Amino acid sequence: MGFLSIFQRRLPLDTQKIEQAIAHLEQHTSAELRVVVERRAKKCTSAIARANQLFHELQMAETAQRNGVLIYLSFKPHYVAVVGDEGIHQKVGEAFWQNIYQAMKADCQQGNFTDGICKAIQQIEQPLAEYFPILPDDKNELANEVVIR
Repeated sequence: MGFLSIFQRRLPLDTQKIEQAIAHLEQHTSAELRVVVERRAKKCTSAIARANQLFHELQMAETAQRNGVLIYLSFKPHYVAVVGDEGIHQKVGEAFWQNIYQAMKADCQQGNFTDGICKAIQQIEQPLAEYFPILPDDKNELANEVVIR
């Protein structure tokens, strides 16, 4: 069995490690973070357009404080995007998202997909915890599992 056959069945990701990073983030903030990985992206004009589609499909704009974040990765074509809802975007601005995108893109170009996603989650955690601290009555509004399509 060749490498291509193995790759088609398994993605080069450690979803458990990514889900642990999401859980850690959500222990320190009331914000919600999702990760979506697609083997092949649906036809779309750009990575950010596809990420925005998925953001709405997954009802991430429905969080109480509008503080959801989506990290998106596609293997074909090679897409990477990070999208924050309006509540968090108003606090951190465009440069914040661009810095995370650039770092994640560099890791992914080296084939370090899991590390790239986990580092992005770690970078996002501090401002989310600052602007949206964990509340005593906090509830997990969105699932922490990596969505693989």
